[in-house]
Amino acid sequence: MAGLIKKQILKHLSRFTKNLSPDKINLSTLKGEGELKNLELDEEVLQNMLDLPTWLAINKVFCNKASIRIPWTKLKTHPICLSLDKVIMEMSTCEEPRNPNGPSPIATASGQSEYGFAEKVVEGITVSVNSIIIRIGAKAFNASFELSQLRIYSVNANWEHGDLRFTRIQDPQRGEVLTFKEINWQMIRIEADATQSSHLGIMCAPVRLITNQSKIRVTLKRRLKDCNVIATKLVLILDDLLWVLTDSQLKAMVQYAKSLSEAIEKSTEQRKSMAPEPTQSSAVALSTQQVKTPQTSNAPDLNDAIVKLFNDFDVKETSHHLVISHLDLHICDDIHAKEKESNRRITGGAMQLSFTQLTIDYYPYHKAGDSCNHWMYFSDATKTKNGWANELLHEFECNVEMLKQAVKDHNVGSPPKSPTHASPQHTQTEKDSALKGTSRTPSVLSQQSKAKLMSSSVVVRLADFNIYQVSTAEQCRSSPKSMISCNKKSLYLPQEMSAVYIEFTEYYYPDGKDFPKDSDCMHVVKVLTEISD
Repeated sequence: MAGLIKKQILKHLSRFTKNLSPDKINLSTLKGEGELKNLELDEEVLQNMLDLPTWLAINKVFCNKASIRIPWTKLKTHPICLSLDKVIMEMSTCEEPRNPNGPSPIATASGQSEYGFAEKVVEGITVSVNSIIIRIGAKAFNASFELSQLRIYSVNANWEHGDLRFTRIQDPQRGEVLTFKEINWQMIRIEADATQSSHLGIMCAPVRLITNQSKIRVTLKRRLKDCNVIATKLVLILDDLLWVLTDSQLKAMVQYAKSLSEAIEKSTEQRKSMAPEPTQSSAVALSTQQVKTPQTSNAPDLNDAIVKLFNDFDVKETSHHLVISHLDLHICDDIHAKEKESNRRITGGAMQLSFTQLTIDYYPYHKAGDSCNHWMYFSDATKTKNGWANELLHEFECNVEMLKQAVKDHNVGSPPKSPTHASPQHTQTEKDSALKGTSRTPSVLSQQSKAKLMSSSVVVRLADFNIYQVSTAEQCRSSPKSMISCNKKSLYLPQEMSAVYIEFTEYYYPDGKDFPKDSDCMHVVKVLTEISD
């Protein structure tokens, strides 16, 4: 019996490990406990599971000790607990994008079969890690991340611990299931330092950031028939942050970001060229609904409740979010830096910047022209931007239709027909464009401009901010005086209104073809600020 159980554990763990042999497993059959030592994890499987960007690669992962506890009689309600002692991960940046990530490990384990009991058990595993050390090597700098007391566990839709049966919302009519995961840790230490071969020309102390308890909330939407992930919603929530930087460290951070910009841009272009079809989920749900409806017609009330619950927590598109409740940034003069005295107005100066409720949202696969009502923190600013952006998109589609007609008329040898709403000068411009690009056939232009035009949007919101006056070491210790601040209270503006709202939208085609597309746009809204003497 022990040998059979050992084989089953080996079968599941072998997907995440390399060269795992049975003699490394110390299993207690009756207690449902097992122990593994000196494990080398599979880099490619972890990349697929974490869905890392293709400008970042995992080179090696090692775990010194792992223990597993399996509640044999309560697998439906209680999770399998996997405890890891110390994990060391070595990563590197890629100047050229690596191969795209493969399918989800859960989907691979199920053999593309339906979402059943085995998949629920694997998905509900609780993981605890005492210490994680991540080292990242880049061309211009080296970075390290140290996390302590990390836990990954399943929660219900309200982000509460409970019975595993309530950590998922399954809708047979849609053929989809929602699952909820939470990741938290006690502390994270981030450090970045320039390499000796770096040509940044900036000598400074390493850049460091230490944060307290934080968490990530993940919502996954899968297809029931093959366990593939349709959409993901990831929210990183950080508590109050206090970050002290010298001016040379701030300059170094900018240079580090610039050194990665080219690799990130290439990876982004690769991601856009392989973007999923936006109507895929709807088509699958519709076909599944047609099959499942006769089987569930005997319980309409239960089905209505499931549909309503699913709609309340549905993930309509993939998105990533960062939420910082409060950020205090202190920028200090680097008194040890070699700088001409003539360039210094003061010595030992410092400045404090305070930001409240900073959120950054990223929607990489939004279909152009679709509604944004389901976005997080949807507000009047988003609604206003969508209004004029859709008008520009409609104008672009009209121009494409006119270009199609011009190309069609040119191919048949007849003069192009000018639409009544377009000026002669505008029509002549479109005709010249058509003559230069006659290889773009009308049918292709129609399909690409209407069916597959996608957009990626970044939304930055700031509820309140305060920039304080520069202070020096000679000044007496006192509360800093405000220099620039938001004055929503004096203007009787609602607290939910953002002091700063920035939204940038970029349009692209998922197949990477160079077809006509609308111009990128940016929308900025700022509440009146108060400048103090």
